[in-house]
Parts: sequence; structure tokens; C-alpha cells
Amino acid sequence: RRPVPPQPNPMLRWSGYRAARVARAPTQRWLASLSYVAADNSRWSDPSLYQATRRSVDEASTLPGTVYHDKEFAQLEEERVFRSSWVAAAELCDVSKPGDVMPVNVGGASLLLANDGGTVRAFHNVCRHRGAKLVEEPCSKRRTILCPYHRWGYALDGRLIATPSFDDTADGRRIPEHIRQKFCTSHVKDFDKSRNGLFPVRADSALGLIFVNVNGEAPPLSEWLGDLLPSLSEYESSFGVGTPGLVPYKRKQYDVPANWKLLVENYLEYYHLPAVHPELCNVSGVDEHRRHQGRGMYMCFATEPLSRGGTPIDPGRIPPFPTLRPRHQRMAYHVALFPNTFFSLYPDSLFRVILSPHGAGRTVEQATFLSHRAAFDAPGGEAVLEDMFQFWDLINTQDIDIVKNVHQGTSTPLYTGGRFSFRFEETLHRFQNMVVDKMLVHEPTRYRIPDGDVDYHDLLAAPDPLLPAAASG
Repeated sequence: RRPVPPQPNPMLRWSGYRAARVARAPTQRWLASLSYVAADNSRWSDPSLYQATRRSVDEASTLPGTVYHDKEFAQLEEERVFRSSWVAAAELCDVSKPGDVMPVNVGGASLLLANDGGTVRAFHNVCRHRGAKLVEEPCSKRRTILCPYHRWGYALDGRLIATPSFDDTADGRRIPEHIRQKFCTSHVKDFDKSRNGLFPVRADSALGLIFVNVNGEAPPLSEWLGDLLPSLSEYESSFGVGTPGLVPYKRKQYDVPANWKLLVENYLEYYHLPAVHPELCNVSGVDEHRRHQGRGMYMCFATEPLSRGGTPIDPGRIPPFPTLRPRHQRMAYHVALFPNTFFSLYPDSLFRVILSPHGAGRTVEQATFLSHRAAFDAPGGEAVLEDMFQFWDLINTQDIDIVKNVHQGTSTPLYTGGRFSFRFEETLHRFQNMVVDKMLVHEPTRYRIPDGDVDYHDLLAAPDPLLPAAASG
């Protein structure tokens, strides 16, 4: 453990880390060692490059503009950030039924998700025979995963179960007698189907999402998410545990010519709301925002109370989630999960974005607007949901437009970083230091999980400011 020096600013929460590791399988350890050979010689492994960002937030500067454009940095992020983290791979509702199978890409690795009798599993999307990619498009009602090249078949739990014309029991049938000798494999040695199943990947679910950890080193997902899970416990039945509770109303994909970090950073602050989202200020005003930061690999702030300013997402237009106490029926949470997803959780619905980087200058956003069944069934519910989705589409498009502008601006060599705005950008400081932790692979901070605000638990226990003390809770 590396000692944490005293912080001059009592508001700084970037302290109290501890390293957390999970045992890695021998094959994973060997593969990782190969990728770190090049990392040893990278200039981005030098801690001195990040000194300005490592300072307390009221003294710190942002990361230099080159981190949004440098190809080497983007390539290293695939291994150091995405493969070593719990990454949101898909909405739980995308693989909610037994037999659902879908491909995903995480940190440059092609993976597949498979619902095996109600358990969602993750594997590398590659056949063990000749390396063909197994799944190209989402599919359903599958009992096996069949290789398109030589028809080797895998059960949804990853077991190799069929090797046509490679052994006598392929597909549960014997090879016809008249061609049996031609395909005789009695001379084949040291081939064991049980050792040739799909390469597994750690997978878990929470908050209505499927998460994967490619290198197997991250701490348990519950520790990764930390205080966020108990703070949103009232929403748990709506998110769904193991099975989805949220119902997707509409989805949209955005192809953004900008770096993924800029999209996260834009989401993390409400400083830009008056300039970029004047409509949003009518329901989620700047002065009603406050930090809501506990321990964990996430950033969070809340709007309390929400206003009724005549916007499509005003509270009360559709029924709220059924388990919410009165206070949460007037609040919204704005959450970013490191590294690649963020969502706005309102009393009745959720707008969520999952990011997939494609190099330094392109990011694909998968946006999903979700609610609960009672909202769909309410009189005029679907028309209200459509209004809400169109509003979120407007807000997200406004964000994309300004982020494209910032991506272009940060390409200027003279831009070596700017000063954080203490009141509004402490969340950015937290996020950027998470990125730095991951990039410094040889430092003991690589798997640390940041603490929350010192007054976080006091805020959770505080009475509802709009109710008499006896009625709070």
C-alpha cells in the first residue's frame, strides 16, 4: 500500500485508496504479460506526465489534449482501462431470455453473451478449432453456438459438444459407415473436448446491465460499484435482479466523431447546462444539483427537487417506480460508471448510454430509454414516453454537438490542459484520476477504488427537507 499524503483542501475526496486484486488464471497471466511488454516502453507510463491532474482539485489541471487524439494512448486504453475494468457490455434486457446470444466488443476484444437457461455467460467470440468468429449478429432461441466455418458446436455454457467429421460422435450421430475410414481419427492424440470449450470471460449483472471483466483482475462487481448499489436500493426491483425489470421503450445509436472520454466528461458536469441545455434547466436546474458521491468506481450527482417547468420529462406525467418513497419521487440521479456508461435516473424512467470507443477519434453510443410496465399501461403512457424520448434525443444531440467542438479544439498542440472549476468539475477530477490509475500499470494504484465524500453517509440519512421530521424517510 502506498501512503497517501495529507491533502491541503478538506473538500478533496481523492484519498484512502486500497489495491484490490482477483487471482488470475495462468493463461490470462501469460496473455497479459505479452501486452505489457510494449507498455513498459510507452511514454504514457511515466507518472510525471500526470502530475498536474494528480493535485487536489482546487489546484489541478485537466489532462492534456493529446490524450484525446494520440493513437498510442487509445491503443493502451484498450488493455489498461477497458480490459482491466468491469465494463458495461449490454442492457440485461438484451439477453433476457434463455437462448439469447449477442456479440459485443470490449477493449478491442470480440466477445459473445449467451443466456444459458437464465444465467448470462460471456466468452471470447472465437472458435477453438481455426479461430473463426462465431457470432456476428444478435440471435435468439439458440441451444448451441455453431461455428460458420467447420460447424463445430458449443453449448451455451461454453462446452464443446460437436466436432463434425472429427470424431465418431459428432452431433450425437455416427459417421456413415461407407465414409468412416476416410475420416478415421483413431490416430488423433491428446484431443479432449472438455479442454476445448470456449474461452470464458467474467460476467456479472447489476443496475439492469451486463458487465464483463476481460482480464479477470478487477475486484468483485459489488465492490467496484461500492456505495452506489445500496444508495439506489429502492430502485432494485425496477432494475431487476438477474432478470430485467426495466422495459426498453426506444433505442438509438449515435456515431460520434470524438473521443469517448470527452463524452463521459461532458456528462459529469452541469456547468454547461445554461449554455448548452436551456430546456433541461426548466426541470433540472443548476442550483438544485448536488454531489452524491460514495465510495466506488463511479461518479454521481443528484437533482433535488426536480422542477415542473413544462418539459416532457417533468415528474408526474406517468406513474413513478412503485417502490420509491416520496423523496425519491422528486429526485433524479445522474450516474457515470467507470469507464463506459452513464445514465439519468428519474422517478419514472431511465435514459442510459453505453459507449464503445473505436480508436481515438470515434465513439459509438448505444442509447436506450427505459421505463416500467405501469408507465406503458397508463392512459396515454406510450405517447408520454415518446415525448420523453424525443426530449432526451434532443439533449443527447446537443451534448454530441458540443463534444465534437471540444474534440476539435483539444487537437491544438498548445492546449496542454485547463484548470478545473472546483464547484462544478470535481467529478471530472475523479474520473480523470481513475483513467490515470489505469494507465500507470506498474503503480500500486491500478486497482484502487476511490473513497466517497466524507459527509456522504450523513447526507443519505438526512431527513426529507420537504416533509415534517416525523414523516421523513
